[in-house]
Amino acid sequence: MKGLISKIVMIFGFTIFFGIILSYDFRISLALLIENIFFPFVGLKFYILVLIMSILTALYSNLIQKYTVDYERMKVVQKKISEYQKEYIDAMKQKNQYKLKQLEQKKDEMKLLQSEMMSMQFKPMSYTFIVSIPIWAWLWERAYLSYRNLKFGDPVIPGFQIKNELFIINSPFWGTIHANEFLIIFPWWLIWYFLCSVIFGQFIKKILKVGV
Repeated sequence: MKGLISKIVMIFGFTIFFGIILSYDFRISLALLIENIFFPFVGLKFYILVLIMSILTALYSNLIQKYTVDYERMKVVQKKISEYQKEYIDAMKQKNQYKLKQLEQKKDEMKLLQSEMMSMQFKPMSYTFIVSIPIWAWLWERAYLSYRNLKFGDPVIPGFQIKNELFIINSPFWGTIHANEFLIIFPWWLIWYFLCSVIFGQFIKKILKVGV
């Protein structure tokens, strides 16, 4: 039963991930849902809102990793796969046919271990998607709608509470910009989000002792 629930959650997580990529209507609906959940925060400056959401998702993702990944088992599996690959490469270099035949007999076992490794990696990722992807969709749509409204006068979609002045940022390197303005290939707010996620994620990882 536990395995079935885990598979359902994984499928649901990846469905959300591909849903926001393939369907604009789905992305908007998801963003509106999160707007209704986090409405007390929409009056904050957007960079502060992004900071809060990055800390929230970093905390959530680390908790998921801590309680869904068996790190002791992962280390054992990684070590076995690494040792097998090293032995196989050495045998190939030495053209040791006897050793290669022995290693061939272990190939099925290694495939099972690699499959187990992939499952251990994908499981927390899919769980994380369930919370992180809706928040990303929400932040993306808020920033995009404000930018379009400010620059081109496009109407804001009903349901979103957007004040354009909250998205204007005084950046130390780029001056006064809108949170959705692109820096190289990414919007400013997304760079800010990932920067905060990495910094606070490392702190949270150490506090929760994730991977230890």
